[in-house]
Amino acid sequence: MRKWWPAPLLAIAFAWPGGAGPAAQPAAGDDDARAIIFKALERAVWYEENNVAARYRSRMTKEVRRFDGDGDVRTRDVGDYEVVPIDGVPFERRLTIDGRPLNDLERGWVAEREAEFREELRERNDEPEEDEDAIIFNEELVARYVFTLEGEEPFRNRPSHQIAFEPRPGRLPVRRRIDYALNKAKGRVWIDRETYEPARVEFELIDRVRLWWGMLGSIQQARGSLDRGPVLGDIWARIQFESYSDVRVVFRRTRRAEFRQWRDFELVDVDE
Repeated sequence: MRKWWPAPLLAIAFAWPGGAGPAAQPAAGDDDARAIIFKALERAVWYEENNVAARYRSRMTKEVRRFDGDGDVRTRDVGDYEVVPIDGVPFERRLTIDGRPLNDLERGWVAEREAEFREELRERNDEPEEDEDAIIFNEELVARYVFTLEGEEPFRNRPSHQIAFEPRPGRLPVRRRIDYALNKAKGRVWIDRETYEPARVEFELIDRVRLWWGMLGSIQQARGSLDRGPVLGDIWARIQFESYSDVRVVFRRTRRAEFRQWRDFELVDVDE
């Protein structure tokens, strides 16, 4: 499946790509913008059909900050990871903590997590089920929004189409848990003019999202951005991601910021 954000929503994480969904319903908006969006969707189909995510590995640096009630940083976690394909699915294998190598105990934790990951993949293949929180770039997602072509501007020195999106008017469908958030998201996407690859996506919630009809809490704020670029010939991949979320669950408030950068892309022959 073509995922923009892998679950859970509370992490507000993006990905690309990932199956076809229900056919899109007509929506108001800019015909030129929608035509460009559907060309990008065709590109995503190529990624899935060729299982591109299983063809390369990379290094990633991730920083997670959590804030206290006054907005000051309460905890900060920085680490380097090796991102490797396992059965076609990227796995983040941690290498460092705050700049130092892992000790024996920490390497054991990483090994246990990888074993659990492999077991989850086997169970998922045996009994596939729909992910309630995955954000999938397909016709169903596109049908939720009105798109407006705002013009052309360079992004990372490449000519790009700049397109705004917002929820289309009226009652929008809710089929999965993630749909409550998708129906309240707006943003912009920069699509490379030459390749029709999404080069950047910016998003934010325009209203709070209630969790379990508000009984457990709500997502007060969520915003973020994802940058993509050519990394190995005609292969594009994520190169930078930023997000911020403010979530209230029962009587607890969690404010969290995340920053990721990917580098050192390398082709692999087979899954590890």
